[in-house]
Amino acid sequence: MVNITNAGQLGGGFRHYAGLLPTTPGDGDSRARASVRYFHVASTNAAAMFRGDIMNIADADTTPVAGGADLPQNISSPSASVIVGGGGGSGLGNTSMAPNVARWAPGDTTNVIAGVCVGFGPITLYQAKNGFQYLPAATEAWVAVETDPAVEMAITVPTVPGTAFNLQLMGKGADVQANAPQQSVRFGISGVSLNPASIANTATLPLRILNSGKQIGNEPTLPGFVANVMFNQARHWRGSAGYTV
Repeated sequence: MVNITNAGQLGGGFRHYAGLLPTTPGDGDSRARASVRYFHVASTNAAAMFRGDIMNIADADTTPVAGGADLPQNISSPSASVIVGGGGGSGLGNTSMAPNVARWAPGDTTNVIAGVCVGFGPITLYQAKNGFQYLPAATEAWVAVETDPAVEMAITVPTVPGTAFNLQLMGKGADVQANAPQQSVRFGISGVSLNPASIANTATLPLRILNSGKQIGNEPTLPGFVANVMFNQARHWRGSAGYTV
């Protein structure tokens, strides 16, 4: 048997590594609305961002740049910024402040999680002109983040954990790994996967494992299976994480 969910597995091809994919709201009600909010990304941001990446609050200690001012449609005159790139807008001046976020780095034990990136926008004219489906590094932008601290998400597990996965369910934590070659700049999809070597009872890990997922062809004893996870609420800004300053 093979995992039909694994794009890299012989006989597979139905699923590319795609980071975290929200599947079920935290309250379990499939009719519930998503809890998506816009956040600002400063031009000093050092890492490209993709849908499916974990976002963390970029506070004053880590990103000494003010939160986002006007949304791009309110920038009326051409800008010298390499970000807006000569763009313009209505000039209405409706200030829309938003906190800064940055892309989560595997192994992070201190930053507070904002949620998972589910989209980009409102996009700047610079982004539209260049056809970006993702957010390049050193680019000011606004990102849409699913902020439900209890949202359930699917994520690919590239290799079989050293301990059988059925012994890792409910309660164990896990981190992600970047898999940069798997990122898709064409489609804006994250290359992040779960790091099976990180599974442990560690309070600072960003994720908590729920189950193996319920997709047809998903085989937890073979590489490339899919796990269902949620955020560790002790690390989440809408959970029990401490304030950022």
